[in-house]
Amino acid sequence: MLDKRSYRSLKAKVTIKECNEKMLEIPSTFARFDPHPYQKLGAPYGDKSPFFLRSNVVKRLEKAQERLTALKNGYRLKIFDAYRPLSVQNFMIKYDINRISQEKYSRSFEELTLSEQNHITEIIAYFWSPISDETHLNPPPHATGGALDLTIVDAKGIALDMGSEIDELVEVSDSDYYLNSDTQEQKNRELLVEVMSYAWFTQLPTEWWHFSYGDQIWAVDNGRDVALYGTIS
Repeated sequence: MLDKRSYRSLKAKVTIKECNEKMLEIPSTFARFDPHPYQKLGAPYGDKSPFFLRSNVVKRLEKAQERLTALKNGYRLKIFDAYRPLSVQNFMIKYDINRISQEKYSRSFEELTLSEQNHITEIIAYFWSPISDETHLNPPPHATGGALDLTIVDAKGIALDMGSEIDELVEVSDSDYYLNSDTQEQKNRELLVEVMSYAWFTQLPTEWWHFSYGDQIWAVDNGRDVALYGTIS
């Protein structure tokens, strides 16, 4: 597993050699969160779909599902989110800044003290990849079409207990939170990692639900200096 303290600095050093691989829709054989959680909030996707990925990523996702079926008949991967335009990334960062400000302090971000604002900013920066003038050199993983958020559901369509919900910005969401424990949550996370790593996906260390292939984080995990995918506009 990548080191959550250093993976971002290492990611920024990886160059991108865009391979221009086409985007494909994730097949309907996969379960989906419907309605899509960000679209429901009004995120500006325009004519883009959150359920698209690079073609080779879709193929690898199908391999992961085949592995899951072999281990647990009737279980399926359930897709929360995949492709995310930069406009949506920016929308969700602003949304979570305001949401967490209200949850923790019952005030808008602008009304918080500097110390309180710094606290909120630290939480956001831990989970959300920032957007800047250098984003084209170091894009958020979902903007490349190489990353997705997902979980596992059983034969009845019930999500396995992973200890926290997808996008729950808390310490329990760290991928190694239950490491070396014998809890059911850890066993469920291990199952997800097993089927995704079987298809050569890399797990994000700060989010148990986030996996990618071909992007800069995947390159770091595999000792590569060059990533395959850059920003899809």
